Parts: sequence; C-alpha cells; structure tokens
Amino acid sequence: MRRMVWVLMLCLAAAVVAPAEEALSLPELPERVAETSSEKKNPAPEKEREEDTELDRILSGEQALPVLNEERIAAKVDRRFTEAENWFVREKDALFTLLIASGIAILAGAALAFGLRWLVARSDAECRRMRWQFIAALSGPVILMVVSGVIFLFLLPVLHSLPELYPLDARLFFTWITLLAARAGFQLITLLDVKMRAFAKRPDNSLDSLMVDITRKLLKIVLAVVTVLFIGQSIFQLNITTLLAGAGVVGLAVAFASRETLSNFFGTLVIILDRPFRIGDRVQIGDVNGLVQSVGMRSTRVITANESVFSIPNSRIAEQPIENISNRGVIRYTLVLGLDYATSAEQLQQAMTILREITTDFKGKDQPQYFPRIFFEEFGASALNIRVIMWLKTTSFDREEQLRTEVNLTILQRFNEAGLSLAFNTVTNNLTGSVQLLPPPVPASPQS
Repeated sequence: MRRMVWVLMLCLAAAVVAPAEEALSLPELPERVAETSSEKKNPAPEKEREEDTELDRILSGEQALPVLNEERIAAKVDRRFTEAENWFVREKDALFTLLIASGIAILAGAALAFGLRWLVARSDAECRRMRWQFIAALSGPVILMVVSGVIFLFLLPVLHSLPELYPLDARLFFTWITLLAARAGFQLITLLDVKMRAFAKRPDNSLDSLMVDITRKLLKIVLAVVTVLFIGQSIFQLNITTLLAGAGVVGLAVAFASRETLSNFFGTLVIILDRPFRIGDRVQIGDVNGLVQSVGMRSTRVITANESVFSIPNSRIAEQPIENISNRGVIRYTLVLGLDYATSAEQLQQAMTILREITTDFKGKDQPQYFPRIFFEEFGASALNIRVIMWLKTTSFDREEQLRTEVNLTILQRFNEAGLSLAFNTVTNNLTGSVQLLPPPVPASPQS
C-alpha cells in the first residue's frame, strides 16, 4: 500500500512538472494583442489631440454627444462575438489540455485522499496513530494545493492570451493557496488541542483544561489575523500600515465605549494566570455553587445542581472570593439532631457514640484533617441538640445526594434500634396563680 501511495505521488509530480516547462516557454502573443498593448503604452499624440479637441467641443456645446443607434450596437455585438469565437478557435488546444489535466488531477487527488483516509482508519497502534493523525490533518489541504497548482499551470497558456484577467487570476490563485495553508494550520491546532487535553487529564502534570482551551482560542485568532494581513499586504498590495493606524484610532474609541468588555477580558487573563479553578471543578462563586462548564473571553459558565447554567462575567469572578470545593476532594456536610428532654445523659452519650460509628471512615478512609466532629451543641427550645460535621468523599451533585440519603437512613435505623427518640417542636403552656371565678349574672325581674 505504501508503494502504491509513492507511485501516485510520483505520477502527480510528473503531471505538475510537464506543463510547467511548456508554460514557461509560451509562444509570442498574437500580433493583435501586442499591437493593442503597444497602442495602450504609446498612444499616438495626434490621436490624443483629436480626442481632446472633440471632447472640448462636446463640453463647450459646439458638438452634440454621439448617439448610438441599433445598427452600431448590433455591429459592436457582432464584433465581440467574432472576437470570442476567434479566441476559442485559437485556444481550443490549450482549453482541451486544461480540461483533461484538471480531470486527471482531481481524480488522482480524490483517490489519494481516499487511500490516506483508509490507511488512517486501519492504524491501531498508539505510536503510529499520532503519525497518521498528523498526516490526515495535512493531507486534505496539501492535496488541494497540488491539484490547484496543476490546474493553474495548465491554465497559464490561456491566461497569457487574456492579459486583462491574468493579474486578477494570479492573485486569486495565491489567495486560495494561502487559505488552504491556513486551513492546514487550523487542523494542526485542533490536533494539538486534542493531545493537550489528553495530557491535561493525567494526574502528574501542571496543565489543566482551562489553559488548553484559552491556548487553542489564542492560536486560532493569531493565525486568522496573520492570514488576513498576509493576503492584504503581499497579494493584493494593500497599505496595511495605514489601515492599522486607522484601526488604532477607531480601537481607542471602541475601547472607551466598551470598558465592561475590556474589564471582562482582563478578568480572563487573571483567571488564566492565577488558575483558581479548572474546567469541571466544583466552585462556590458568590451565591452560585456549581461545576465550571467553560471559560470564555467574556464570561464563565457554571452549571448548578438544578441544571441551571449561570454565565458569570470574568470581571466579577476576579473581584469575588472563590471557593474551590474540588481542591479538597470532599464536601462538608453538617446536620443537627435533636433528642427530646426525656433523654438521659447516658442515652445522649450513646447517641453520640452511634453517630461517631456511622460517620467515621464513611465510604473510605478519612484524612486526619477531615475526621468527623460530633458534640453536644446546646439545650434547644424543645430538644437536646447534637451537631454532626462530616465530609463526604465526592464533589458530584448526584453522589452527594446519594451519600446524604444513606447517612440519614443509617442514623434513623440505629436510633430506632437503640430506643432513642428524636424530638420535634413542642410548646407547653403552664398557668400559675389563683383564678377568681365571678358569680353568674342575676337575671332581671320582670316588671309588673
């Protein structure tokens, strides 16, 4: 299969080189075109004087504007058709060669692209996969460049017979080649992004997904700007310096009018340099508690437990305290249990022992700084309150809910088995002192 690929590449190279020599040694242009160009370069002074005199007479009103009648228009159209027919007759061999060469180049390019795609799909080894992915990223733009170059070389004889179109077509061709090169650069950046994301997932590195995302965006922006500047300056001969100077003045006005956007951009730079969180971390930013979904140039997206997505401006994130819950790897869980006032001191101590047995090393070994803390907090209004502080070994919302449910059910079951009664809010009213009862009212006697 590799020999077949090399044979196709050699055939394609031969097709490129063969017409190049012919294009470089083109025959002289027809006499009509040469005479026309010489007339344009060196017009006769007498003709100029005649045209100037006729134009002066028309402007002064001495002579009326020429009127085109139907016969003159028909004669002009016939002359154009005759010139076009003569041009096709003269360039029919070059056009036929162009058509055949273009078809062969397109078919060869399509076959080569299909073969490379088949080879990439068959590569399974990890060491070879990177090499074939690199080839796949560049094969499309490179094959299009070669095919376009072959077509342009065979098009040169035709373009030399049309001197008015040759400069424009040449600029369009080189613009197309530049865009293909930029396309190859974008695909390489995408491949680099995939590899950097795979490296960022490893635990033994200092790179995170946030840096990878921002790096990809900056590289694409720089490549796009360089491509546009190169096309304008080198191909179309535009004065980019003047355009940049004007853009700078406009940029100052826009920057003054969009201060909030600039503050968000600098907030993005602060997040990149300080790295208070990574993509996928669970954070607490103000009143928002959720997972970091993405970080853009203007805002950061955080998805909460109820699947709501908050877009927080980066300028606010740079100014607010950020709690990165994922850095600890655990979530603090606090609950207060109230036992009724009929509970004795021994039963209260038994309840604390049961709670300690349930929470210690719950779903894994506890780190020394995350040992559960259980203490008799206070005499509440209607209960003896015990406070429990423990850390759940997860940062996921779903897993946190499951662990909380399991802890609460275990506490309820163990308390029922031990005969411990959980209190509920009660209100007791006591009446003290003597109460004097008034005699019943005496009914009035009826009048006689």
